[in-house]
Amino acid sequence: MKTRVLSIFGVICLQLTLGVASMPVAHASGPDPVTITKHTDVGFTTSVPVNVDTGVGSPPCLLEVAVCLFHGAIAFHGTMKVGVKLGTDVALTYDPSDLNTPNSPLPVSVKYTPTPGGSTATYTLDGNMTFNFDGCINCPDVEPFHALSAPISFTAPMDGDAPITIPGSSTGITLNVAGLDVITATLGSSLTLAPAPPGVLPGLGGAAAVVKVTGASGAPVLPLEWDSAGAAQNFTLMTPATPTAIDIKLMPLLHWVGTSGNAQINLHWTSDFQDAVAVIADIVTAGVCLIADCSIDDPSPIVLFSGGLGPVYTAAGLDTAIGTAVGGVAGPLVASRIAAGFVPIPLTSPPLTSIPPLTVGTLTFGIAAVSISGAPAGVVLKGGSISLTAVASGGVAPYTYAWTKNAAPFATTATITDTPALGSTTYAVTVTDSLGGVSNTASSVVSVYDFTVAGSPTSLQILTTGFNTYAITESLVVGSSTSGLPTIGLSVSGLPSGATAAFSPASGNAIGFTSTLTITTANAPAGTYVLTLIGTDSRPAIGGTRTFTLTLQVLTPAQAIPNVIASINGLKAAGVLNRGQANSLIVKLNHAITSLNSKPDQPTACNQLQAFVNEVNAYVNGGKLTPAQADLLLGGPLGILAIMAAIPC
Repeated sequence: MKTRVLSIFGVICLQLTLGVASMPVAHASGPDPVTITKHTDVGFTTSVPVNVDTGVGSPPCLLEVAVCLFHGAIAFHGTMKVGVKLGTDVALTYDPSDLNTPNSPLPVSVKYTPTPGGSTATYTLDGNMTFNFDGCINCPDVEPFHALSAPISFTAPMDGDAPITIPGSSTGITLNVAGLDVITATLGSSLTLAPAPPGVLPGLGGAAAVVKVTGASGAPVLPLEWDSAGAAQNFTLMTPATPTAIDIKLMPLLHWVGTSGNAQINLHWTSDFQDAVAVIADIVTAGVCLIADCSIDDPSPIVLFSGGLGPVYTAAGLDTAIGTAVGGVAGPLVASRIAAGFVPIPLTSPPLTSIPPLTVGTLTFGIAAVSISGAPAGVVLKGGSISLTAVASGGVAPYTYAWTKNAAPFATTATITDTPALGSTTYAVTVTDSLGGVSNTASSVVSVYDFTVAGSPTSLQILTTGFNTYAITESLVVGSSTSGLPTIGLSVSGLPSGATAAFSPASGNAIGFTSTLTITTANAPAGTYVLTLIGTDSRPAIGGTRTFTLTLQVLTPAQAIPNVIASINGLKAAGVLNRGQANSLIVKLNHAITSLNSKPDQPTACNQLQAFVNEVNAYVNGGKLTPAQADLLLGGPLGILAIMAAIPC
């Protein structure tokens, strides 16, 4: 009888022994280290055909005494289904504050812990047993056969853990012919999984993983190996030059175990049938069975696996596949390790998938990264609203957000809107993913300034045709940011028709500057006008305006002359002019006012004003008035010369 080894079943049992790896998750608190824990299940499922035939079509001789006294054969055709799951928790620990410094060390610790009671191994065997032997009138006879493993949950063994035994059981079948029990078939199996000792190189014992990293540099060259439950392996990465999501991948992830045991279908002729065969043989051979053994040997067992799972792995090509995945100097040694009776249970993709073929899975720890979008392009004018958005990547969404404003808790939304105060305000955000992984801290400094504009005098008089000036001042408000200040442009609104404005200069830096605003009129309507002086930071979204109110009084020539009369009275009061001299000048001006009001289209007023000019010049020549005192009466935007030009004379 042939003996067959179920290589796929062996592979499955091995994977069941190893279990599935898991990752632990922890939560960050300020600068404290963060632990991300993941649970994963290592293992697989498979279906294996089992076909054994000892010659049912033409049964061989099973009992011969001179001649063949009994022919018999047995066949089995069925499928074995096997499933293995090893539950494991894998925890990655790091300090999020290390992520904030580019191109700097990022220490990482990875801890491996089999999940208590988180591993299972199951298998079933279903098929048909065919019997054909002498004396069976219904042979070949086909009987259904079913067997299964006893349910068991265990912790994947490591280090000093006791071996795990996975028993098999079946109800068995018995073939009955004409009231006689002929043969029985039962499953006999016991698979033992024991901890694997440390390997001669990392990756060949305990639990092991090859580390691959994206988003950072410095992945360890050799595989990690954990030789006891809860052990931690440490390595140091280098952070990226700019905040980037980091993936730390364990691929492959293996749990090594030592295996022993076997599984087979045991066949046994019943004692009643043995007695019946002996009686027949004794008759046929004239009593030879009285002196010779006429019993029939039990058929050879139908072997499913024997002596552990190493040969099964080798037959299935798993030694090569896993060795290739491990790579490096340890990869080529995987096959010899398996030949020595130790087998690696891999994480498959997807987890617990059906094999073959074997696709190695990856256990990925994602560390999220965050940046801030929407930061202002420059210093912001006070009162302006800013909107900042945290842009998260990597890790496992959804994310939670923690914003601070000048180090104080501020908001928990992805986007924030605020109106910052004068000076510099620092906004910072950290994101936490759904597994508790904490990102780097992204920050944005928003600078705010304010300015004022003012004019002097606040109220100004001007002739209907003429000009006058305001002194303009732009000033930075105390407490403002002083770097990167924009240009402030000047403008004015509210001018009457016939009036124009010109600034010199028309703009300047917000740090502070002065300008002259010249108002020029040409037949402007007389009256009092409210002007708005405007300083403008023209940058979109972050600029704005500041204003100041000015008053402009437009005077006719007749309305402007009293200002000159007031100046003459001032000179008289100061003793510069005597009463007669002052009265002489004032009379001429009053006559001019009367003429302007009553005879606006005649040159009378111009003659009177020219006589005034001549008299003032005579006082200068005679030493009664200085040139400056004369200019007080004749010069300036509201002097007699300007009034004569406005008439015009």
